[in-house]
Amino acid sequence: MASALAARQALSALSFRTAIRGARIATPSLTAVAPTIPRGLGVSALFSSRKAAVPAKSVPATKPRTEDGIFGTSGGFGFTKANELFVGRVAMLGFAASLLGEAITGAGILSQLNIETGIPITETEPLLLFFIAFTVLGAIGGLGDRGRFVDDEPVGPPVKPGSIKAALGLSEDGPLFGFTKANELFVGRLAQLGFAASLIGEVITGKGALAQLNVEIGVPVWELEPLLLASIAFFFVAAINPGTGKFINDEE
Repeated sequence: MASALAARQALSALSFRTAIRGARIATPSLTAVAPTIPRGLGVSALFSSRKAAVPAKSVPATKPRTEDGIFGTSGGFGFTKANELFVGRVAMLGFAASLLGEAITGAGILSQLNIETGIPITETEPLLLFFIAFTVLGAIGGLGDRGRFVDDEPVGPPVKPGSIKAALGLSEDGPLFGFTKANELFVGRLAQLGFAASLIGEVITGKGALAQLNVEIGVPVWELEPLLLASIAFFFVAAINPGTGKFINDEE
């Protein structure tokens, strides 16, 4: 019995030593396969501090160009609404000045031009026809335009419906009519069309705008002086008043 127990202990000890020797033998083979890493490279590469990300460059938002100055030019050429507003204001001033000059001198627009320059109308006919065609096309938008009008931000609460003015989109507390740039552009287009029509009428009939009005309605001009003065004053104020709202050019 004792001999059998001693044999089992010897057998287990022998197997343990064999396992230890096998592990010692296998260890060099595993280490030999592993590549040699230089000192101070492996640890520092694995656990080095992370570099901060480079912030992306912020592109500043380009502000849209707005009309500037009393005449509202956009600072460039082209058929934009800002330039059309400028031409409309000049047309209103020119139409008002021509009507006032005709009321004083009795001569039409072309006759006043002849008095100022001393050049006969027959010699300026090509330039006159080009001016008329350009004015008509610019007034009806045949040459195209760019841009849009943006109303000013309302200061108070929105308009509450319930009245005729509110139904028409007008402010209940404000005036019925106002000098906005959209309305001013409309009046400027009418002034351009009226200016061109008066020039065409004077070329055909030889009479100025007021004389043509007398032919159409049969009322003497001196009886229309209050209406004429009110029209001249309206065109003058509409031309020099910058109006509310702003103009923004579209992105090209």
